[in-house]
Amino acid sequence: MHALALPQVFLNAPLRADSDTAAMLDAVQRTGGLMGAWRWLLGDWLLENGFYRPITSLSIVLDHALYGETSWGFRLTNWLLTVFTALGVFVLTRAYACLVGYARADWLALGVATVLSLQQTGIAQRLSEWSAWWFVGAVGITALLLAKFDTSHPARSNNLASYIRASFRAERSVRTLSRGEWLPLALAVGALFWGFDRVLETHYTRLITWVPSRTALFGTMFSVWAVYCLLRGAIERRWGWLGLGGLFYLLALGSYEQPIMLIPVLIGLAFWRHHEWGAWGWRAVGIAALAGLLVLALRVSLLPTEPTRYQQQQLRSSLSGPLNSYLTELVPPLTQLNYWRAVGVDFEVLLVDKQGWDHIVGTLLYFGVLSAFWCERRLLGGALLWHALTFLPMAFLHFFEHYMYLPQLGKTLTDVGLAVWGMNRLRAKLTN
Repeated sequence: MHALALPQVFLNAPLRADSDTAAMLDAVQRTGGLMGAWRWLLGDWLLENGFYRPITSLSIVLDHALYGETSWGFRLTNWLLTVFTALGVFVLTRAYACLVGYARADWLALGVATVLSLQQTGIAQRLSEWSAWWFVGAVGITALLLAKFDTSHPARSNNLASYIRASFRAERSVRTLSRGEWLPLALAVGALFWGFDRVLETHYTRLITWVPSRTALFGTMFSVWAVYCLLRGAIERRWGWLGLGGLFYLLALGSYEQPIMLIPVLIGLAFWRHHEWGAWGWRAVGIAALAGLLVLALRVSLLPTEPTRYQQQQLRSSLSGPLNSYLTELVPPLTQLNYWRAVGVDFEVLLVDKQGWDHIVGTLLYFGVLSAFWCERRLLGGALLWHALTFLPMAFLHFFEHYMYLPQLGKTLTDVGLAVWGMNRLRAKLTN
């Protein structure tokens, strides 16, 4: 997937075509490049708008020393960060899935890493023109075929008569679903639809080509590996993993501010597994908290505490906007409220407006999502917690694409989990 995104690295577009990138390059040149790199450890970062991001700044300085103003070098670094993020997502998802007792942790992790790779490289944008129903239909047809030619039947033998009888029985079971089985089937279809629909609507087009997205790329990549190492340290009761996790988390916070919201995620994990982990879970939380306090102390001591003009411009002016963005991000059917508020009691509009019926069908299908969350509450609950906490501070800011990158890890795990749950339930119903 990432190899297909390599052409983005070699786009014929100068770095200074973007004003933010040009300002960063000017700051590097003004401070003497590598000779003045120490300055970014002791104050504001390259754009000088009130943020303490020494790791991101130093990476830009190093790229400038290696490549000058050759654009492909800076984009190559961004591309490599997406690769290491996908690898980190694979190992972290597998570790978490094993922790919650998920049966096929390896396949789930591979699916999440692959889907995230499609999204973060922009390839998913090409698939977004397709309806989610195409993918639901493909899964349904596959489930029907698996139901008809299930290897659990006696057809595995070389006896042709047994094969024909088994195929007939499987085909007959598909066609004669009882009335009580249609509801679980509809719930499975609902989970499939919402999983595929959210996967297809999510894509990032500038993570590789836009140099300032380096903040979110570094912050997310280090965050994923930090949580993985801290998780292993708590499970295996080893200080080496905890120390490595603390180092990665320190680097994440030195790249971007958003990863600070992972401390509540770690607290939730330590509380949930306190019987198995004992004090080791709280040691992992303590190491992450110490890293957060260190970066916060540096930020307060080295930079003014008053919000800069840029930071004030980024904040949204009212509470209703952030609240609406936050709730609709976590519960997508809530986006329909404005439509129904406009319709009011004039339901005759449904006679001519397809959008209203789409909303009704989407809401009914969402009951499949609720069923999946109930059945897989450990797996999907942790994914929702990651999504909800990391997106929370960003809801108060005007939207930028890379704001959603760290929350996307939880969102992608949720969407893939919904699709897998729906597929398994569909196959089980059709097979039985």
